[in-house]
Amino acid sequence: MAVPSPERAEEILADYNLPDGIVVHSRGVARVAAEAARLVAAAGIPLDAQLVESAALLHDIDKTATRGSLDHGVLGSRWLTEMGHPELALPVASHPVSALLDEDRFPRGWPSVIVSVGDRHVAQEFLTTDARIDDLVARHPEHADSLELARRPAHALELELAEVCGIAVPELVDRLRRAWETDR
Repeated sequence: MAVPSPERAEEILADYNLPDGIVVHSRGVARVAAEAARLVAAAGIPLDAQLVESAALLHDIDKTATRGSLDHGVLGSRWLTEMGHPELALPVASHPVSALLDEDRFPRGWPSVIVSVGDRHVAQEFLTTDARIDDLVARHPEHADSLELARRPAHALELELAEVCGIAVPELVDRLRRAWETDR
């Protein structure tokens, strides 16, 4: 596998010249995902933490190119594969909230689950899963019905992550929030 180093992942992110808000969001998701990966690894689950963190940092590289499209995540995964980082493709392709309602793109495997959960908690600030979905509904009322349908699987992934880590969801959320607050 050719997982990019943290420095290389930052270079790739910079190459896309994304708006500051997307960069802030991506770095926040990476901090949250890195903490979740630490928790999963501490529970004895084998996991490539660098893969998780790089995928989380790069999950939105296609955001401006796919705005409003269901191709969001798919295009970014294609770009990363073409760059020689195919191991990042699945977590990137399966992170959008719309993937929670798509059998083919639903997050499977810990890297994908962790990046998806991280993305459900980070906007420009750390939010609960419900607050994040509420924020998306407010910004995209045309997708309100599907966003509401995604709420249940979003919570299910969060619960699955907490259970494998041997902690309750509120403790998981608190740990992720503290990771988000680090190095802001």
